[in-house]
Amino acid sequence: VRGTVAFGRYAEDLYGAASDVFHAGDPTLADLGTVMEETVANLLRNDSMAEAEKTIDAATAVEHLNARFSATFPEAGIRVLLNDQMTADAAAGSDYLKIRSDARFNAQDLDVLEVHEGWIHLGTTLNGAAQPYCTFLSKGPPSATTTQEGLAVLTEILTLKSSPGRLQRLVNRVRAVTLAEQGADFVEVFRYLRDAGIGEDESYGTAVRVFRGSLPSGPPFTKDLAYMRGFVQTFNFLRLAMTEGRLDTLPVLFCGKITLEDIKTLQLLMEEGVVAAPQFVPPHFADLRGLATWMSFSRFIASLSFDQLHADYGALL
Repeated sequence: VRGTVAFGRYAEDLYGAASDVFHAGDPTLADLGTVMEETVANLLRNDSMAEAEKTIDAATAVEHLNARFSATFPEAGIRVLLNDQMTADAAAGSDYLKIRSDARFNAQDLDVLEVHEGWIHLGTTLNGAAQPYCTFLSKGPPSATTTQEGLAVLTEILTLKSSPGRLQRLVNRVRAVTLAEQGADFVEVFRYLRDAGIGEDESYGTAVRVFRGSLPSGPPFTKDLAYMRGFVQTFNFLRLAMTEGRLDTLPVLFCGKITLEDIKTLQLLMEEGVVAAPQFVPPHFADLRGLATWMSFSRFIASLSFDQLHADYGALL
């Protein structure tokens, strides 16, 4: 069904739509994109938020990432490889990370790749493969994509490796999917992003991601909604687990390629010895004391009215 209208419909069945709400009565993913667009634009007006020049070539990136992954996963034989037949800058496999041979990076890009592709995508694959019985947890079905990408973005942010520029790219994907769902074609999505100040290469790349596998007139391939949707879902799960003192549920996130909906079942299986605890857990989750202290305030802070905060503090800015 690639190259047909049906492709986009199947994608929506798997990954949802920008018009989806998080809960009944809540804002939609499209609303999230709109709010975040404004916030990120405000941040990027500051020179201090500008991204560093991409001076690291692909071969050097491979060398650096191989060294980092060898230190993190010393027995796993993780390989970082050059690849000249991919459109994304990087993509993780079962025991390797592919880097596009003509891609260029800055130091922060490598930090993001380390935690996003390495700690989460490769880490959960290795943890799943190490299971005594449920080795299928090393495989990532489409149903696990939202939780996996959300956990990866959450990890970028919690480790302070992300940036407003990186966030802008994720927000642009939500906006692009939203426009395509509303009837915009490939060229119209590209022009919207370009006219919003996004570079031509990045605007083109985002449009390609949204229409890949479908038609130039849509409907869109909605997989890129997984990053922002998954972040909100995993962050809220983390908030609830911290508030309720259920820290025992958090290691389950890393035992393989899972979905949030499977956590209760997997935790029971872990207690019975059918599912093993993860061998690798990212450092910020391995020692939860600092994160738990910070998250303790989240419920109260989230209850405060932002409009009232603006009224109280706006005059100070």
